[in-house]
Amino acid sequence: MVTHGRVELLAHPLSQKYLQMKWNSYGKYFHLANLLIYSIFLVFVTIYSSLMMNNIELEPGVNKSMSQYCNLGWDQLTHNLSQNHFAATNFRQDSCVERINRTTAILFCAGVIVVYILLNSMREMLQIYQQRLHYILETVNLISWVLYISALVMIVPAFRADGIITSIHYSAASIAVFLSWFRLLLFLQRFDQVGIYVVMFLEILQTLIKVLMVFSILIIAFGLAFYILLSKIIDPQPNHLSFSNIPMSLLRTFSMMLGELDVVGTYVNTYYRDRLKVPMTSFLILSVFMILMPILLMNLLIGLAVGDIESVRRNAQLKRLAMQVVLHTELERKLPHVWLQRVDKMELIEYPNEAKCKVGFCDFILRKWFSNPFTEDSAMDAISFDNNDDFINAELERQRRKLRDISRMLEQQHQLMRLIVQKMEIKTEADDVDEGISPNEIRSVVGSASAGTNRWNSPRIRNKLRAALSFNKSM
Repeated sequence: MVTHGRVELLAHPLSQKYLQMKWNSYGKYFHLANLLIYSIFLVFVTIYSSLMMNNIELEPGVNKSMSQYCNLGWDQLTHNLSQNHFAATNFRQDSCVERINRTTAILFCAGVIVVYILLNSMREMLQIYQQRLHYILETVNLISWVLYISALVMIVPAFRADGIITSIHYSAASIAVFLSWFRLLLFLQRFDQVGIYVVMFLEILQTLIKVLMVFSILIIAFGLAFYILLSKIIDPQPNHLSFSNIPMSLLRTFSMMLGELDVVGTYVNTYYRDRLKVPMTSFLILSVFMILMPILLMNLLIGLAVGDIESVRRNAQLKRLAMQVVLHTELERKLPHVWLQRVDKMELIEYPNEAKCKVGFCDFILRKWFSNPFTEDSAMDAISFDNNDDFINAELERQRRKLRDISRMLEQQHQLMRLIVQKMEIKTEADDVDEGISPNEIRSVVGSASAGTNRWNSPRIRNKLRAALSFNKSM
């Protein structure tokens, strides 16, 4: 059902109850335990990144002339450079060396992060051995490996004796913090109420990426055009620095697509200061850009995102159910067979009219948000998979086609009967009179016809019919 996208079968009450039985038996316990362990890792990653930024010490670097500023600390260094223009001009990145103060809290957080990454790396290796190529095609697995690698690079200064922090560690820390929280968002896909929105968000994200990949041609086209027109301006303003090279020009073009045009500062002031080299071409390309990108393309993206929301909800619900099926399948492969036989049920009795037991507020919150992705008021029930009007129209069209086929078959049979009659030279009673049948036979035929008997009782007709029957038997 998952492979062929049979969402109606997955949404059937029997399938829902079967998956619900597995979820209540063992699925929710393993998933909640996995979420709890990951939440601990997330907390320690966040705490480590915060402690790392608050425990940075400065020491003199290669540029010894700035050593008096490096010994004052980061806050005092920023204040002094803002007051001293000469020092700010001569200050470089290598003027001071940044070191992390290796406190007990930082070392403890780094140790917990290392233990978690080692255990999960072993689990990921086992999944690679089991799933092989399918493992590589999953985007979540790629995100996990990037998260683990960036987290390890982030905590390297905590285990070094000198504790030096470079730009690589800053980049790794930012990536690790972002991916760790984004991974938490992916964990919420399996839960009720919130999971459907997460999957819908990812569906729209995929559509957005596909559209942007197609229309990136326009971004490159306008970016190169703006680079040629605005990169070599005499006495440039700060607005023109974003067009000084091709990568920055492409980035500025993308931001302009979102509405940050800054027409007055970038074009109008430059035009009235007589610094714009080709005003007509510049304003022409800007006008075309404003029509195509902020108006046309942005409205297209919004329409694709929210236009077919029912289809997005249907695909999202299918993915949620498919994830439940994959979760139970993987767990059944890893859990002992004896334990699975104990928790599985051969039959499940449902009492729809039975009054539900009352639960407390905490139990209600846990059940509604984190326990069961198969609630009775689930979003699957609210989705109409088959439109009634479309179903009726399709059924009517099918009946019309069937009637046309029947009419065509009757016409063919009628033509065949006419050919058979012509081939066998079967004639009517009027034709037999011309061939010399006596009037007495005609009277007997007419009398028998008036009495309700068969009108095909002429001797000549009976002989011809008898010959036809013998011919059919010989065939």
